Amino acid sequence: MKKWCLFLSLYFCICLLAACAGGDISAGEGADPGGVPAEETPAGGETAEPGQVTETFRLVDAGEGGQPALLAKADGAAGDVYTLDLFSVEDVTLEGVSEEEMALLDWAPAAGALVEVTWDGSVMESYPARFGEVTAVCILEDGFNDLCRLYRDVLNDLWEADPGLNDGITELGVDLSETSLPESERSAVAYAFGMDHGLMPIEGTYQELVDQGYIDGENLLWEDGCLFSIRETQDQDPVAFSLPCVGPGDEIPDYSGVRFDAEKWRGGTGAYFFSDCTAVSTDGHWGDYTVGAEAIS
Repeated sequence: MKKWCLFLSLYFCICLLAACAGGDISAGEGADPGGVPAEETPAGGETAEPGQVTETFRLVDAGEGGQPALLAKADGAAGDVYTLDLFSVEDVTLEGVSEEEMALLDWAPAAGALVEVTWDGSVMESYPARFGEVTAVCILEDGFNDLCRLYRDVLNDLWEADPGLNDGITELGVDLSETSLPESERSAVAYAFGMDHGLMPIEGTYQELVDQGYIDGENLLWEDGCLFSIRETQDQDPVAFSLPCVGPGDEIPDYSGVRFDAEKWRGGTGAYFFSDCTAVSTDGHWGDYTVGAEAIS
């Protein structure tokens, strides 16, 4: 009899503890009432509509001749390069221009413009990367700067100078690390320059390419390749230019200038230089550059 009483006492204690541990379970951390996780904004951009992202890019190549445009993520990291067929997007607008006005314009996007791309947030893993489903593109009115186009022109001009240095190469080095271009634009310019000549570029400084085994640092030779580089010379005097006359109340354009040296290097006795180059921009539109001196070694 005493054993049964002890058994029943233990049984009721267990039931009481189970009842205390029960009850409603509160929503977990980061969840809405009811335990449903809160909706997250896709990383790297603003949410335009549920499931869509809008980000800003620099147009490095407008994609003439049916080729896709080449874009660099604004102030992005190295490798933040994308391609996009602008003419396959139904909703392409110019900031500050109505749909009716756009229909009357004979316009084409220009390298250097900033563009906002709205898409579903997915990115196809390739290089350059490709957007998922793009729903809208807006070419912005402000922020134009085609320094990327200027430096691509310089690299191509350097390619044509003393072409024997780069004749038959299978590897192409590009070093824009000492320019004011953001890292993403450096990568995009290097890629565009490489595609101009059918080669996938290898970004890196001379020492980095030596460390990676491309350049023979002991014999000062890149047997299979050639290194193209541009270096802005900030230590020199600023570029001098004359301001044009403007009338009372007229807005003064934003002028800026840059000095730089450019070089292609195949070896210790095989290099070509553009020295003391200068260029001037008006509101981000860079004109032709001048070469102070050319040299060969």
